[in-house]
Amino acid sequence: MDKQNTITKIHTRYKIFQKEQRDIWESFCLVDFYAPKIKDAIKADEFPTLQIDRIWNDSEKTLKKDATYGALSSLTDKGNYRRTLLEAVLIFENYMTDLIEIVYLDFPGKLHSNKKDSENDNDHIGHSKLIKLILESSDKEEIIDKLVEEKIRGIFYGNPLDVFEKDKAKLEFGTYFKENHKNDLKKLKSIIAIRNIIAHNNGIIDRKYIRESDNNAKLGNKVKISREFLKETIYIISNLTTHATRLILENIYNTTPQGNLGKSIKNMTKR
Repeated sequence: MDKQNTITKIHTRYKIFQKEQRDIWESFCLVDFYAPKIKDAIKADEFPTLQIDRIWNDSEKTLKKDATYGALSSLTDKGNYRRTLLEAVLIFENYMTDLIEIVYLDFPGKLHSNKKDSENDNDHIGHSKLIKLILESSDKEEIIDKLVEEKIRGIFYGNPLDVFEKDKAKLEFGTYFKENHKNDLKKLKSIIAIRNIIAHNNGIIDRKYIRESDNNAKLGNKVKISREFLKETIYIISNLTTHATRLILENIYNTTPQGNLGKSIKNMTKR
């Protein structure tokens, strides 16, 4: 393990993550601000008509003013909000996955699950699957890579909040998040529930959502996403990942956060 190389990699990955979250929010604001103005310009015949190339053949379709106006309304009122939430959570999960992978590859011993972990979690690998994985690998390095993939898949197919609440990924978080970010974790649970209901049920509230996220929600209604909810989502995601990264660097790699991460830690503390 090249410790300094890993530390640099983590700082670089964090910088990319923060830029991706900023880009998501700026894209949302851009559409939210300009789409109504474009609608007004279309109504006033100030914009040319749109020619759409068809998917199923090579012909084109001229989009009439009413259809264009309706499409923009859908984009402004629904599409922009949904896309922003889905992308924000996706980037968050990708970042946490990358962090866990970096740590596991440096410290493969963290892949080990004790008996209690195996009884309570769904991310342990079955005996036959493990044998198959070993037989299909060419060397120890490939085996570890595959084990890391399976472990991470198990964590995020389960409850991602366990990474923060229970330190399920063994990132040496201890009880930090339970003691210092209880409200953020509660909100993250709601964020992920809303993301799931949008991704898998077209935003329509089902019994699972009511049972696990909001007892006051009405079955069959569509979840509503506000601008403030999106803004808070990106802040909470950024706050949790910032402190997760800090704890990994401090507790596992015995170093002090620098650069963009160091600045973000100070900014998060001020809020």
